[in-house]
Amino acid sequence: MNSSTLGVLAALLCSAALSFFSAVSLTAQDPRNQTPATPANKTPAKPAEPAPVPGTPLHISPGIVKLIQGKLVSMGHPIPTVSGAWGELSAKGLAEFQRKQGLDPGGDLDELTLTALGMPEVLRGEVPAGGDAPVSAPAAATGGAPLAVSPRLTRVVQNKLTQFGFPTHNVVGIWITEIDNSPRNFQKSKGLDVTNTLDLQLLHALDLTESLTNPQPGKLPTDAITEVLTDDALLLTGTPLRISAVGLRQVQTALIRQGHKEITADGKWSDGVSAAVKKFQESQKLDATGSLDLRTLRALGFAHPLSELDRPK
Repeated sequence: MNSSTLGVLAALLCSAALSFFSAVSLTAQDPRNQTPATPANKTPAKPAEPAPVPGTPLHISPGIVKLIQGKLVSMGHPIPTVSGAWGELSAKGLAEFQRKQGLDPGGDLDELTLTALGMPEVLRGEVPAGGDAPVSAPAAATGGAPLAVSPRLTRVVQNKLTQFGFPTHNVVGIWITEIDNSPRNFQKSKGLDVTNTLDLQLLHALDLTESLTNPQPGKLPTDAITEVLTDDALLLTGTPLRISAVGLRQVQTALIRQGHKEITADGKWSDGVSAAVKKFQESQKLDATGSLDLRTLRALGFAHPLSELDRPK
């Protein structure tokens, strides 16, 4: 077979092949020739997990904050105004006190700092002498100072979670809600409200309530690492203490019993709940902040708020 014949044959084969694949393509595109997909062969997508609902923060009332500010001034720590309004300058003065006491100088009012200030009764919801002094309306409007969990107790929580098989992002006392799912996974495993925040219910479930209400400073394996980190550049701050929906429902129920029937015990914080808290505070001649402070919780009937509230079901 000569070369010209081979060329003609090759051209004919190519033409036939193109015609065949074109016909197949058209047949496949014809809806009458398509086989419907079989759902049985598909794996159903998992439903998305609901996002964690952060707990409601707890505070220290402005009257007690004013007392703390006065005490810091008497010790020589710079606090610009003794008013009951807590801010960055007050936190800076407190950090100086914490540093001198050998505490993590984050400037937060946590359980170790309150004890070092000689005010452990604040953790029980009691009012130290002078802590009921009146404050101005602008000071009350700040809501008081956030109640924090010390970096040391945060380290204890992280160590406990890790021991229970829920390793945390770190064990040096830095609580990172955005990227650390260890608390969330522990809460799910125990049937707790999933907040991913450091709330009372989590401390109760880890059997660490006593470490909060009656702190006994001690050494942890991570303390040496923490000292190195703090000496270098890292400032360890406290973790805001919150209550989950379980604890908030207890508070809402107590408010309803006091006649505030405009709210429901649904475990959700709202402007309406804040307004009810403020009305109750006004009726009891407390600092009208609209936020949940330990003094208000005690007036609502919780003799030991940090021990009684937010217990797991």
